[in-house]
Amino acid sequence: MIKHLSHYLWYVRRAVMLGVAAGLGCLPCLQASAEPLEVPALSNPATGVHLVGKLIWLDLETTDLPGAKRFYRALFGWDYRDYHSFGVDYSVALANGKPVAGLVRRPIGVNETERRSAWLPFFSVADVGSTFALSLDTHAHVRSEPENLPLRGWQARLTDPEGAVFAIVSSSSGDPTDDPKLQALGTWGALTLLARDPGGEAVFYQKLFGYAIVGEPTEQGFGSIQLSAGTHERASVRPLPGGADALNPQWISFARVANTAAIVRQAMKLGAHVLVATTRAAPGAILTILDDPTGAAFGVIEVPAAVVSLEAR
Repeated sequence: MIKHLSHYLWYVRRAVMLGVAAGLGCLPCLQASAEPLEVPALSNPATGVHLVGKLIWLDLETTDLPGAKRFYRALFGWDYRDYHSFGVDYSVALANGKPVAGLVRRPIGVNETERRSAWLPFFSVADVGSTFALSLDTHAHVRSEPENLPLRGWQARLTDPEGAVFAIVSSSSGDPTDDPKLQALGTWGALTLLARDPGGEAVFYQKLFGYAIVGEPTEQGFGSIQLSAGTHERASVRPLPGGADALNPQWISFARVANTAAIVRQAMKLGAHVLVATTRAAPGAILTILDDPTGAAFGVIEVPAAVVSLEAR
């Protein structure tokens, strides 16, 4: 796994354009005189395969990078590898020495949406250019144009028809495998899109990533919708929860924990808030959605005891 350098470069360009990065000068001069920021590749060793539609990286774009690092270290035990270049701070979060996410400082004040901290999911694609063009044909919006980045490959940032932000990436090293033995505590265990129109959003992502769609019919239409690729469920789409005023359409990633109730109590002591109360989902998973102290929504999912035992071997 790796970092999200695209958004980092986007901030650098914006800073130069707005003249707020004093002394940096023009972007071409900056690029010519400075070494690129090096971060870990998505797969080490390289796999050479693209698991289209798989979540392969997450970035937290936060208004308080030091505070976010303290919060997630206390909650999940993450360590960090820090980078700094052109006035931009970026940290790679590590769980048991393995990269699991990136944290980047988000400047405050562009607009109301950009002021809020948020987790950004990266989905694997075989070709960013063709997927990017297809996304625009299916009513997505551009947040950053495709870029080719050192050690990463091509990537771009988009907003889906309901406003949920996501990114696409074609890793030059290939994607991490689906080995269940790598599913350790403190890593990501589930991915859900909260949407006003779950069926419409499911079709949008099906067109982009070739997902198979399996829905759960209810009296109101569809409840949870599973998005699968081959034998692997990659994500689900659910209706926006009623009464969760802090939630707009967005992707929620769930970190694996041993005890949801204990983690929720700890998170609240650290300044988090519960957005969606603890619920049970098949097969036996216990889920809660929270936000961190700067408003970035995330979830926790309790790992069954049998899985915890397997990880300990």
